[in-house]
Amino acid sequence: MFADLHLHTTESDGTWTPEQLVNQASHIGLSAIAITDHDTTAAIDAAIGCAPASIDVIPGIELSSAAENGEEVHIVGLWIDPHYEPLQSRLTILRKERIARVDKMLERLCNLGIVLKHADVRKFAHKDVLSRSHIASALVEKGIVGSKQEAFDTYIGQGAPAYVERPKLAPEEAVELILQAGGVPVLAHPGLLKNLNILPTLIGVGLVGLEVVHHSHNGEQTRHFMQVAREQGLLPSGGSDCHGPGGKDQVYIGKHTIPWNWLQNLKAERKKRH
Repeated sequence: MFADLHLHTTESDGTWTPEQLVNQASHIGLSAIAITDHDTTAAIDAAIGCAPASIDVIPGIELSSAAENGEEVHIVGLWIDPHYEPLQSRLTILRKERIARVDKMLERLCNLGIVLKHADVRKFAHKDVLSRSHIASALVEKGIVGSKQEAFDTYIGQGAPAYVERPKLAPEEAVELILQAGGVPVLAHPGLLKNLNILPTLIGVGLVGLEVVHHSHNGEQTRHFMQVAREQGLLPSGGSDCHGPGGKDQVYIGKHTIPWNWLQNLKAERKKRH
């Protein structure tokens, strides 16, 4: 029995609907999945509603935050209450900020001689969670770039000419918000961070887990983060961070899973804290 605790749907920047994602997980033989869309819980009820008895669908979220040095830090929340009103109020603000950011980036692209309309971007977004991934898809469709990666490297990645920083939560706020919503906060893909200097601060406000398994981690990193988790008293977690076919990366679902006892340990810790 294996689990994937980091998955995205069309409700944020994935390409599988909640139903398609559940079907794919069932086909692969996963026993548990967590729906962790960016800044929205809209996929959770649909995923739970269509899941067969063989799959445990865990309500989750991925919150983007920014450390004091400006580095982006993602916190995954597992077993959150998706209907917790203070969480939903904050998510509404975050989604509006995403839309404002897209508008600013389109303005910068226009200044570079690249005309994209808001509708060109929105057609790639299922709902109102707009992201740079959707801008990249529009750039590919218009033939301006040959791939989404080229779009990030040339135009919209950090440091590129059309990049715009988005207001974000502080990492501590993200951890606290997940805890308030009854969830288990986990630091996502630590291998993508420059360092783990922020870890003591996050542990101090209630961080529970560390994403040891992730598609961006090689074997050496996976072993290293497992050791870090042991030393810091954190529980190991992980998942594929799959965005579906044609998404921002390859289709990683089923290739980066965690053992069942990791899931049970995280669930037991939630019961202790809540």
